[in-house]
Amino acid sequence: MLKFINPTSWEDVFQDWKQREGNDPGWIHCATTIKGWPDWESWRRFSAEQIHAADRDWEIYECTDPMREIPAMLVGPFTGWQSRLPKPNVSSFAELVAIPEQTQFFREHEKVAGMMKHFPPSTMFIGLCREDSGSIVCLEGHHRATAVALSLKAGSEIDFGGPVQIALAVLRSDESSLLDRVLARGSSKEPKDASHSALSYIAHPT
Repeated sequence: MLKFINPTSWEDVFQDWKQREGNDPGWIHCATTIKGWPDWESWRRFSAEQIHAADRDWEIYECTDPMREIPAMLVGPFTGWQSRLPKPNVSSFAELVAIPEQTQFFREHEKVAGMMKHFPPSTMFIGLCREDSGSIVCLEGHHRATAVALSLKAGSEIDFGGPVQIALAVLRSDESSLLDRVLARGSSKEPKDASHSALSYIAHPT
C-alpha cells in the first residue's frame, strides 16, 4: 500500500528526474544519437508533453512494500519495452520477467544485474495511476523495476538502502487511449519506428 507523503509540481518532479539522469552519458547518447534530439532535456520534455504532465496534479508516495508493489507496476508506453511483450500496454514487470526469453535476457543485462546487487538508494519512480483499473503505469524507472521483478521471481530480497518513492498523477478513465497514442508516436524527434534502436540501448546501456 502506497503511503502519501506530499503534493508536488511537475517541474519539481522533472528537475529531480534531470538530476538523476540528465548527465548520464548513456541517456544523452540515446536522446541525441538514437532519438535525434539536441539534448536530454528536449527529449524528456517531449515525452512529458505527450502525457500532458504539466497539466496534471502530482503527489509523492512512498512504497510500503516495494518488493511487491514495484513488480506489479505496468510497463510504460515505450517501444523498446513494449516490443518485448505479447500485447501492448497491459503487462506488468512481473509478467515481463515471467517470459522465459526475457528472464534470460535481463538476468544477463549488465545494468539490471548490477541494480539487483546494488540498488540505487533513496530511489524515485515516476508513474501514472490508471483511474479505470487502479494500476500504476511506470513512466520512469524501468531498469530498476525490472531488477526488483527479477529478484522477486528468484525469491531474493533487494536491499533498497532507503525509502522507495514514486511521483504519481492520475490518468483519467476517459484518457485510456492516451497510452496507445504515446506508444504509436514514439519519442524520436522525427516520427518513425525506433524500436530497433531503442532495443539496442536497452541491451547495451553505457
